[in-house]
Amino acid sequence: MLWGKAGRRKDVERGGLFASQAQKAAFRKLEAVAPLASKTHAAPVEVATHSSTPQEPASHSIVRREAVLGNDRRVAGYAFSLVHQANPRVLASSTGIQRLYDKVLLRNLNVMGIQRLLEHRLAFVEVSANSLDMPFVEEMPPQGTVYVIGASTRLAADHESCLSRLKALGYRIGLRAADANTPDSPSFWGRLDFLFIDIGNSDIPFIKDRMAAAVRRAPAIKFVATNIQTLEEYRVCARLPFAFYQGPFIASREKLDAPGMDAGRIKILALLNRLRSDAEVAELAALIKQNLALAYKLLRYINSPGMGQTQKIVTPEQALIVLGRQKLYRWLTILLFTSGKTPGLDWAVMENALIRARLAELAAHNTLTADELDEVFVAGMFSLLDVVLSTPMEAVLKQVNLPAPVNEALLRRQGKYAPYLALAIACEQSDNANIAALAQAAGLDIWQVNNLHVDAMLWARQAGE
Repeated sequence: MLWGKAGRRKDVERGGLFASQAQKAAFRKLEAVAPLASKTHAAPVEVATHSSTPQEPASHSIVRREAVLGNDRRVAGYAFSLVHQANPRVLASSTGIQRLYDKVLLRNLNVMGIQRLLEHRLAFVEVSANSLDMPFVEEMPPQGTVYVIGASTRLAADHESCLSRLKALGYRIGLRAADANTPDSPSFWGRLDFLFIDIGNSDIPFIKDRMAAAVRRAPAIKFVATNIQTLEEYRVCARLPFAFYQGPFIASREKLDAPGMDAGRIKILALLNRLRSDAEVAELAALIKQNLALAYKLLRYINSPGMGQTQKIVTPEQALIVLGRQKLYRWLTILLFTSGKTPGLDWAVMENALIRARLAELAAHNTLTADELDEVFVAGMFSLLDVVLSTPMEAVLKQVNLPAPVNEALLRRQGKYAPYLALAIACEQSDNANIAALAQAAGLDIWQVNNLHVDAMLWARQAGE
């Protein structure tokens, strides 16, 4: 099999697969930064670059995520991609490089254990149509996996049988295409589940026309709005028949000069401050009792099935003793994201913050003390609190008593917690140039970061329920 083992890649390069020296160079670079993840070995696989320059250290490539929201404004899934260094135009011009890129991404997702997320989330994985007939696309678990392909005028004729095979196995198919390249075949459209529409390159009449045309061809198709940059763009899309929404708008720092926080959140901040000041349980319980909604939420939380209590907890004092200070602090921080009068996208922002916090904490596990790990978690949570409160970070931090290293990481991206927070943020962004350096600064290799990333996503989903 052409893509089976690293030892045969030299034959690929010499066998006329690439049309130019530029394509060969891109192949070498992709090999260096993203060698295939072995199905049977957890350690990175050494690869030969066949270059006159010194061989770059072999490592796995970072898998990047971007949240995809449903109409309930909660995270419905993630779009996964591979941070890579190959020139996108070269990547698009070569079947061989496209297939290599897709195989690296899918193998890494599998070895990372992405299937743990798929019971509750969708995985939108963009692959080339040229990979649809390759056996490795069947290695992903069908449940929850959506293969997103770009269209060409030859797609229907060349790949309909591949789509039929994948659909029969339980995979779902999404199409990302401009109308000019979209096949007209009714049988092709009948195999599609999602149509991805880049709203950044289209106006409203054009988007509506495209949706109407798609519904005529495939009445059950669902629409995904992509490249949403701002909250205003999201609000426009929410008035159209989209089912899912993707883009950096979720963590957008817009309108941070909005009016001050509501009274409920101010009381939660006061509790957080008293916790940091080592207030007694009786004082904390008294503060909680002053807010009936907060007391109700605390008792409901402590008595939930996931907490495993054998006897019902009936007073805030009992709940505080059972929870302990660390868990109470984390629970209150989550409430800051979800207790506003107009929650909007707060749940999605909260899940993003939980992933940042947990990933930063896991990345620092072998280098920081237990107390420091608690603080780096807090830094991750608070890194998006300015977004959900519509308040500049400087103003937020004036209202809560945080340790100096946390403030330093949040305000200046400096100090001992900064490398872990920066790494967690990089995993949700296309930070191609710095991501390997960030992992190294945190004392990790890329393979470890990928695994910790999935662990953090799984933990965040459970913690946010």
